Amino acid sequence: MTMKTSMTRRTSVAAAALTIAVIGLAGCSASGSAGGGGDAAKGTVTLWQRDGGVDLTDQVKAYEKAHPDVTVKISTIQADQYLTKLANSARAGSVPDLVSYDIVNTPLLATQGLLADVTDKAGKLPDKGDLAPAGVAIGRLDGKQYALPVALTGSQMFWNKSLFEKAGLDPTKPPTSLAEVKAAAEKIQGLGGGVTGFSTLGGVGQAWTGFPSAWAKGGSVLTAAGKSQKAEFTSKNLVGMVDWYQDMWKSGLMQKTDEPNQDPGNVGQENALNGKVGIVFTGANTLTAKKADFGSAVGIPGVDGGSGSFLGGDEIGMTAGAKNSDGAWSLMKWLVSSKKAARIDLSQGWIAPDLTVAKSLATDEWSKDIVDTLAIGKLPKSIAYNAVINDPNGPWAQQSQKVIFQGADASTALASAEKQANALIGQAYSQVGK
Repeated sequence: MTMKTSMTRRTSVAAAALTIAVIGLAGCSASGSAGGGGDAAKGTVTLWQRDGGVDLTDQVKAYEKAHPDVTVKISTIQADQYLTKLANSARAGSVPDLVSYDIVNTPLLATQGLLADVTDKAGKLPDKGDLAPAGVAIGRLDGKQYALPVALTGSQMFWNKSLFEKAGLDPTKPPTSLAEVKAAAEKIQGLGGGVTGFSTLGGVGQAWTGFPSAWAKGGSVLTAAGKSQKAEFTSKNLVGMVDWYQDMWKSGLMQKTDEPNQDPGNVGQENALNGKVGIVFTGANTLTAKKADFGSAVGIPGVDGGSGSFLGGDEIGMTAGAKNSDGAWSLMKWLVSSKKAARIDLSQGWIAPDLTVAKSLATDEWSKDIVDTLAIGKLPKSIAYNAVINDPNGPWAQQSQKVIFQGADASTALASAEKQANALIGQAYSQVGK
């Protein structure tokens, strides 16, 4: 099975999910420590994974073969129901042993006491220093580790080498800033024949492929997680990124769709695979089938140069109510650190969280660029992520899309989004009492 092509599945999580999850988990006790050491692993382990994320079925089969005393029962939960089902399950005291979920939801689940403290166990992993930094960091709360990355991807820039040559561009020297991307896109689109200069698989408000351009030289979207967290939507680079997308849309250099006010998504991907798009901002998995046709970069160029990437994928954690903690940690450790799991991840279009192992499995520059992209990957850390950024009706998506697709003033629109976001963040933390 290959990874689903659109990271925009995140947009299916409604803003209401945040409130539902908070209310549903508020009765849980503080996150407990994981018992046992995993050496006595046996019995049944229950695992929930999300539809649209990594499918761990093949990994689990390999684990069971190596651990015959353990049986794993996997349940695949529809992405837009995942948080609600976890909340209801926690309320009923019937949580699974392990949960694999969209990485951006880690702060919410850890803050709500759903995840067990695995600090001591994670600290003893032989490859702890090789795991993708942002994937480890988002699983940490108040100095304790509650989750680890299990399968990852990152946003990158790719370009059609043949179209570059036809347009008089050097395919070995890709653009290094957004201004250079536009200049190259103009030359490529000038070829005619239905060729589009640029396309993106951006998601709501270009978060997946836009944020990296804003933080390529150290910028951020949100301040540090916690009750004092604030949105930083009016930063120079974030405003500049949204302005750039507006310009690309207005100038006709960005792949269009039949629906208004949406990024090209899978339409742009299909056209890229058919040789009709010059430059693409997306995840590597979307173009792997024809990777010989494309050049690849580490991350996405920044507004003023540099490079950034949005770290996507799935995190895994043991629940505070796990009934088989030995078996759960044994499986979690294997999924995160084993080379066998890493090989299966790669066959599905994902990258293993152990970047040293992932690099050892890379067979070409394309694959090496993917791994190096994960090393620079970042993602916003907030219990209010879904409500503030991910929700199509939320402040970031609504206001950024007004700028990009409707020509609104970026500074004014993002100032409005920032104000709304700060109210939602404050509300989220007041609900959890932290």
